[in-house]
Amino acid sequence: MAISLPTFADTTSPSLRFYAVNAGYKDDSSSQNYDYIELERLSDSNLSLASYRIVYTNSSGNYGGEITFSDNLLLSAERLILGATVNPQFNTADGSYYIYNFGSSGLASTAGMLELYQGEAKIDEICWGKITCAANYPKFATKFEDNYSLVRCSDNCEEDVIYSSEKYYPEPNFEALSELTTTDNSAPEPSCEGIIITEIFSYYIDSVSEQFIELYNPTPNEIPLETCSIHYKNTTFKLKGLLASGVYYLLQDSELALTKNPTSFNLVSVEDSAGNVIDSVSYPHGQKKGASFALFEISSGSPFWRQSYFPTPNAANIYQEFQSCSSGKVINPTTGNCIKEANEAATTSCPAGKYLNPLTNRCKKIANATSLTPCKEGYERNPDTNRCRKIVTATTAELTPCKDGYERNPETNRCRKIRENTGESADYAPTPANESNYYNPKVFIATTAICVALVGGLIYVVYQYRQEIRKVFRNIIARFRKV
Repeated sequence: MAISLPTFADTTSPSLRFYAVNAGYKDDSSSQNYDYIELERLSDSNLSLASYRIVYTNSSGNYGGEITFSDNLLLSAERLILGATVNPQFNTADGSYYIYNFGSSGLASTAGMLELYQGEAKIDEICWGKITCAANYPKFATKFEDNYSLVRCSDNCEEDVIYSSEKYYPEPNFEALSELTTTDNSAPEPSCEGIIITEIFSYYIDSVSEQFIELYNPTPNEIPLETCSIHYKNTTFKLKGLLASGVYYLLQDSELALTKNPTSFNLVSVEDSAGNVIDSVSYPHGQKKGASFALFEISSGSPFWRQSYFPTPNAANIYQEFQSCSSGKVINPTTGNCIKEANEAATTSCPAGKYLNPLTNRCKKIANATSLTPCKEGYERNPDTNRCRKIVTATTAELTPCKDGYERNPETNRCRKIRENTGESADYAPTPANESNYYNPKVFIATTAICVALVGGLIYVVYQYRQEIRKVFRNIIARFRKV
């Protein structure tokens, strides 16, 4: 796949440019990513890298860090190959020369952009995925068999084509850089070069004051911290004092305010007085309460970051995979939660017919289908419920005839009561009976009940108003006597 040449406003002829880029792949020999950036020198003589820097934009479209070069470095080879800290090929490299650190996984394979600057002028760029630029490239595949590098095209390419997709994986050259000798005997300007971030504790237990950022000096030299600062979001924390070789430095500040568990990567960086990024770490989503995000195997060539439930502020990191449980509880390795500790006496052995459940540490009855009581004659074992059920005869001729008033249900093969024919589903309409001769027991009962209710009500009224009725009759009789 070919990509068109980008154009820039700066018309000067740069002496350095991108030659190849790969945002990382994995192979069977290592679980870490292989990603690299290769630069090409265009000048005929050694090139000072003092004014050059590479700016990285991450997959979210945000600033992801920079690669800067020491003022006394010369590029003496035709090409310079830089590798991420996670790249196994750079285990033995000098970290201040050939290694860059844009996070625990190096360059993002899904999207990103690299820009090469000489001073303040941008002289080259490469981008991939959803990040767009003049030279855009699809995202990188993480499987080695599908992975291709973005390589600067040779002279036989089409016009205005600068990058092509190739199976190109160069070997690092750790002799490409050399130091510029000088007769200047003046003391070098203090620098915080070499300091690394080793631990970030964001998800505190009780108070935000527990949060901290830990630094470490792995170099053999003492490093002055007055020119160093820690940057997080829009806040800068100036450092003080001297950091001896092999010593840790702890930043705990009331204004630190780290996001406990960010929804995406949060960047923490160490910068010098010129704004150069010395080291940076992005701690990801998924932080757990009481656990820190810590760097391990610092002395080896393959450092890695892990969450640890044993924060060690201002001390060497200790890995603890699970949280500490209170007395009487232990960790369930499947869920990572604390569960009640099993009683050893109760789990020594189980009685006959039972076994020990490894999840609950309790004895459980052994299900044995052969120990079930056999079904009696005429019944069989239901495989779904493991219960006995009556054997249904295959033919209706062998079934006992239904008694009078009942019929055989063809769906269930059982006897059911014959319902009275209402004519709704009959082949002919029922003949209406003569109303004078019609007798319906239900109507008779209902009529009788109404009559009884009326008579009972009348008797109740007469009884309740018997005095008043007696007076009415007396008045009527008195009137008749007067007449």
